[in-house]
Amino acid sequence: MINLESVEALLTKVPGVKAAKIVQEGDEIVEIHIVADSEKSPKQVVRDVETVLLASTGLKIDRRIVSVAQIKGDIQKARILPYSLSSLKVEEKDSRTIKVSVVIEHGNEEFYGDATGPKTSRNVPIIIGNAILNALADIHDYAISIDDTIEVYLAGKKFVITHLTKEYNASEESIIGAAEIENDRFKAIAESVLDAFRRI
Repeated sequence: MINLESVEALLTKVPGVKAAKIVQEGDEIVEIHIVADSEKSPKQVVRDVETVLLASTGLKIDRRIVSVAQIKGDIQKARILPYSLSSLKVEEKDSRTIKVSVVIEHGNEEFYGDATGPKTSRNVPIIIGNAILNALADIHDYAISIDDTIEVYLAGKKFVITHLTKEYNASEESIIGAAEIENDRFKAIAESVLDAFRRI
């Protein structure tokens, strides 16, 4: 039988980890909740947790049971840091093609992504979405596609709604994101994709 308190204490010694909570059902660990600073990506924190557990206790876990909330500063003033769009650039490569470049911020980290493709009206949202997903590709283990976007009016305001598909271990899940269209339609598309990504 594993002493959960000692394992939780061990996990808090992982660089960047501020707190850890393990949930067990019977003899099986079903959830591991980690509060960490923003120095590492969530994916790296999960890998560190996985490695420490395997090396110290012999436990091999499914990394999907590990959730990471990242904070800035003192844990007493903790807030979950969102992935936020800091830059979006759409440029014409030629008369038929556009390139989209984005920068995503998360704490002290920046993630860069781009995508290129035909500049048809139907395809431009897909290119923007792929730039967002390419920027964040290294922080998760899923296969993610942007499948469709639609613009709708709600309560007198115009929104972009985006559908992503996430595949993992031969199982697919639909994820929806939304953003209000204010002055920049392209930015709203990017924000809707990012909104969906935050729900993964």
